Amino acid sequence: MTAQYAVPAPVLANVRRRWPDIAEHWIAHVATDFRTLCERYQATPREVLAARYGFVTAVDTPNGPLVLRSSPDPHGRGQAAVATALADLGAAPQVHEVVATDHGAWTVLERVLPGTPLSQADPATVNPQALFAPLAAMRDQPPPLPGMPSILDWLRDRLEDDQLTDLRPGTTVAPAEERKAALAILADLARDHIPGLCHGDASSGNIIANGPRHWRYIDPRGVTGEHTYDAAVLAIRIVTAYPSPDLQAQIADLAQVSPVRLRNWMKVAQAARV
Repeated sequence: MTAQYAVPAPVLANVRRRWPDIAEHWIAHVATDFRTLCERYQATPREVLAARYGFVTAVDTPNGPLVLRSSPDPHGRGQAAVATALADLGAAPQVHEVVATDHGAWTVLERVLPGTPLSQADPATVNPQALFAPLAAMRDQPPPLPGMPSILDWLRDRLEDDQLTDLRPGTTVAPAEERKAALAILADLARDHIPGLCHGDASSGNIIANGPRHWRYIDPRGVTGEHTYDAAVLAIRIVTAYPSPDLQAQIADLAQVSPVRLRNWMKVAQAARV
């Protein structure tokens, strides 16, 4: 692998910090794994795409453009299963192959074009119904694998962490009282929670343009949850940028979720700095 298509230094640092036990093993194999996949798909690398915790590369093949994604995340198998389930619903790029190893997982995906993240899109060009259609399609869908971790446990850990560092940009750890109130709301949500298909990280950087009108959700977290939580994560971004008293109700309608449950999930996600 040439330097042009090497794992970026910030990704190496993030991986070493987050998964110190497996980081060096993954780093030692990623170049060889990448070459093997390029040979299998007769792929020509084009660019390394932005990522925090993985090596993601756009490639051209005789059958069209693809994305090769490698991650050392121990939950990589679950992430790939969620990505495949979302793709089957038309909510995510098509998954061509998943390669699991003892040092991580590779996912071979259709490359979505133009691929502009929602965070960089002109709001005037965004059709709200098209944006939330993938979330509406996820409603009442089952988890793709048994025994997957729950987004509720992940959120609970964040709310109980006084030293949380993985924060939404521009935020600091929420005050203790806000987190305590959010934990009570989370406990109430858990009472009638039915684990289902959940993206788990529906932030604006993980929603990309597919053609001139449609949107695809990428890089799922690999957890169970509910699609109302995903709607809440996206809603936080939208209402922050475009405050309006009617916006939450409109989002609930578009995502086909309960307005009350959406509001409660937003409070939890906000306090957890998601």
